[in-house]
Formats: sequence, C-alpha cells, structure tokens
Amino acid sequence: MGDRSSGVRREMRGGRPLWVIDFRYLDKHGRRQRFRRDASLQTAAGARAEAERLRVLVQGNGTAEPTPTVPTFATFVASVFTPFYAVSKCRPATRERYAALLKQGLLAHFGEKRLDEIGPGDFRMYAAGLAARGIGARAHLSLARTVLRAALEFGALPKLPELPKLPKVGKKLPDAPEADVIVTLLGNAMGWLRVAIALAAYAGLRSGEVRAIEVRDVDLKRNELHVRRAFSASEVLTPKSGDERLVPIAPPLRDILVEAARDKLPHARLVVRPDGATPSRQKVLRSLQDLETRIAKTKEMQIWSFHQLRHSFCSSLVRNGVSVEAVRVLAGHADLKTTQRYVHASAADLKAAVLTLAR
Repeated sequence: MGDRSSGVRREMRGGRPLWVIDFRYLDKHGRRQRFRRDASLQTAAGARAEAERLRVLVQGNGTAEPTPTVPTFATFVASVFTPFYAVSKCRPATRERYAALLKQGLLAHFGEKRLDEIGPGDFRMYAAGLAARGIGARAHLSLARTVLRAALEFGALPKLPELPKLPKVGKKLPDAPEADVIVTLLGNAMGWLRVAIALAAYAGLRSGEVRAIEVRDVDLKRNELHVRRAFSASEVLTPKSGDERLVPIAPPLRDILVEAARDKLPHARLVVRPDGATPSRQKVLRSLQDLETRIAKTKEMQIWSFHQLRHSFCSSLVRNGVSVEAVRVLAGHADLKTTQRYVHASAADLKAAVLTLAR
C-alpha cells in the first residue's frame, strides 16, 4: 500500500508492516533518480514528515543521500508541525490558539533560526519582549517548547536543547457568580442565550458542549442530560475529556429545557439563533457581556465570563456538601486536581474562624 503524493509506502516485511520512504527526484545532472529507505519514525505522520523533509533536501542539493541539515523554526512549523503534529494531536480549538500565538510573535522571533540554534537566551529575550508589551509569556513559551519536542520526535532535531523553566502561574481560586446573580441573568435573558446560561450554570456544561447539545440528549423521563459532543472551533467532537457523561436535570433547568425542545426534531440543537444557526463561541461571549452591561446600568453587577457560569455550578455543589469525586464526574473533569480547586474555605468559614479570636 502506497501514497505516491506523500512519498511513503506501507510494506509488509518479516510478517509486520513497515513505513518506507520512496520517491523519485532529479539529480544535479537532470537524471531521474529514486530515493528509498525505511522511515526513521514508524508512524504515518512521522514517515510523511520525514519524506517531505528529505524531498526538500534532495531537491536542494541534487544528491540521493542528502546532507543532513536542521530546518529553521518557521520551515518545521509550516512543513511538519502544523500539517502533521498539530492535526494528529490537538483539537481544532487548540490548533486555532497555536496559529494565533505563532502570528503574535513566535514566528517573527524564532522563525529564521535553525532548531538546533535555539537556546535559553532566545527564550529569555522573547519573554522580555512580551513583558514589555504587557503580554504573559507562558503560553508563547510553552508552544515554542512543544514545537521543539515535536521536532525531536519527527527526527528534525538531533537533541532537545536546555531550556529555561516556564514562568510559574500562581494558583487562583475559581471565581463564580452567586445564585442570585444567575437568577438575575436568567430573568433578563431571552431566547437561545437564556438556554445557554441555564445549561452552564445548572448543568455545568462548557461553551462548546452548550452549543452542541441536541433535543435527543434531553431525557425528561429519566430527568437526565446526556453530554455526548462539543464544538471545538467549528468542528463537533467528543467532550474535552474524551468521555460522554450524564448530568441529572436540576429543577430550575427542567422547564427551560422543555421550552427549548418544544416542536423540534431529535437532532435539532437547543441553542440556536432565530435563523436556525448555532451561535459561535465569540457570539455567546459577546451576548452574555452585552446582557450584563445592560443590567449593570440599573443595578450593580460584576461582568462574568461564560465559563464562570460553569464555575458557579461546581462551587455550588461543593458548598452544598457534594463529594469532590461526584463534582468531577458531573463537570467532566479528567483530572481530580481540577475539581479540587473548588474545595476551598468559603467567606463564611473564614469569618467564623477569625471571630474565634474574640472568645
């Protein structure tokens, strides 16, 4: 089995499949030659990336045994990292974030450097430049490290250079709106936005899950909500953790779901605009902020992000004595450490503790 366009073939050898690099090229005398050897990395993506790199090198010096060279950061990103590594290992939303970070300065700073020339000094200079612009460096530097590790994995970098540790991020307690704020938001929201707020605050759904929920996912007989899929950028995939989950329907949510599902077919989405289209992530965020801004003109209200509505769900459960493991399952957290951030002393607990000093 072969793939002529990519220059790799899948062959059986000794009873096991093997990826082989196999392509034709013109040597420096204009004669047609064949380059063939076993792929260094025995994965489909790795073999294709190596074949592409070798094809470029062969075309550059016209020999059947190309002189090993290490590509620049920009070349590796364009020819291997973006089309192979990111596509095979990252969700669409992550790939979008990577593309944005690369445009924000990573390619400009590291692009012309060979991968084996990048060292701690380059990272520190880049971090200093970001700090001068008032931009946090952690996400940028983390992506640069990911690119270098991918280069090592794909054989484009002989060894990983010593790199400085990423800037530490202080642990922050999840901030979330209280129950009365949720009630105010729902009392002022209309249409699809009201449904979206309720699903986040009373079922703990992420924005991508909220936008992907369908009528067939609502089981009113068993009073259960099935979270089976989620938007990642514009694609519908499994939820972020990779697992489906069941969330019992909270009493304040039930009537809202009944109304949202009325007269809709099983595969219809619950959160849709009047024209039938699913709102984008940015549309959901802007609509919530616009709603909060309108409310804030008549009464004092903090501006909350859509994800903080999900924080409200988790925090409320913890305050009501629900076990951390139960909250983890309901929220769809893959790591218990994420859920444990919600287990913290409440303001009332802290006030009671200080009042003991007066005894």
